[in-house]
Amino acid sequence: MRKVGIFCLLFLLIASGVSRAQEKPSPRSTPLEETLLQEKGGVLVPRGVLVVEPSVQYSHTSRAFIAISGFTILQAIVLGEIKTEDVKKDVFTGSLNFRYGLSQGLQVDLSVPYLYRHDRYAFKEDSTTQEKRVDDSAFGDITFGASYQILYEKGSRPDLVLNFKVKSRTGKDPYGLKYDAQGRPKELPTGNGHWGVSLGLSWVKRSDPGVLFGSVAYFYNFKRTIGGRDYKPGDSVEFTIGVAYALNEKLSLNTYLTERVYSRTEVDGEKQPDTDYNVGILYFGSSYVLSSRTSLNFSVGVGLTDDAPDFSIEIRLPFKF
Repeated sequence: MRKVGIFCLLFLLIASGVSRAQEKPSPRSTPLEETLLQEKGGVLVPRGVLVVEPSVQYSHTSRAFIAISGFTILQAIVLGEIKTEDVKKDVFTGSLNFRYGLSQGLQVDLSVPYLYRHDRYAFKEDSTTQEKRVDDSAFGDITFGASYQILYEKGSRPDLVLNFKVKSRTGKDPYGLKYDAQGRPKELPTGNGHWGVSLGLSWVKRSDPGVLFGSVAYFYNFKRTIGGRDYKPGDSVEFTIGVAYALNEKLSLNTYLTERVYSRTEVDGEKQPDTDYNVGILYFGSSYVLSSRTSLNFSVGVGLTDDAPDFSIEIRLPFKF
């Protein structure tokens, strides 16, 4: 856990180093801006305020795989057996998220997810199409962290927030799962089986009637020894940029792009082929302020890269106390 300490120390040094240079905080955001940006990490919860946010997300992924048992001639003629397999994955995630303002410009947060997964495999066997279905559910990886506002908006300068998070491995491990004779799983993981930390920056710039926002974060996964072998998932870098615009004092629309690039997984220090990913998703969402204490957020995500889900739907309902 030494590297967790390094990340924590870096977070504290940056926060303390810039706190002396802070100017008077900008005026408090409107309920609409809070609805749009608190979940993105660009606007923090005021001191002494607790936000409890239940959310539900559904994502769907479909892929077709082709395996050739033989060889090809001139990259056109195939000698051997061609096997195709269609894989469809549906994931339902219910989360309970908490955000609390410890002081002016300092917030702590906690996210507890529960996942239900349903995978379907369609494949040819003895000239007929067979289908296998696998269902599983369990808690996911709990995440907790802190956010600190290091700069406040002034003129052309945006709000700037430093974010630090720790990811546990409370979800079901991908290691030790049961598989059938064809190598297809009989049970499904709900976590990646590794502790991880992330450090990032979020920014917000208001330009009535719109709000520009974005973030960049680095995610580090820790190595784990299982069965005498060392496994380390690849690290990743995530970028987000978007815009939100108000239609009136209660209703707004938002559009943002998120891209997360993963490096390759290592086993015993050796990088594994075909384990690097690029997940790009374009989100379209809306927010409606129900009252001064609650709002309704809805978004639809469309996958832009081969490694991203085909689409996802999410509903959030934050309550302020």
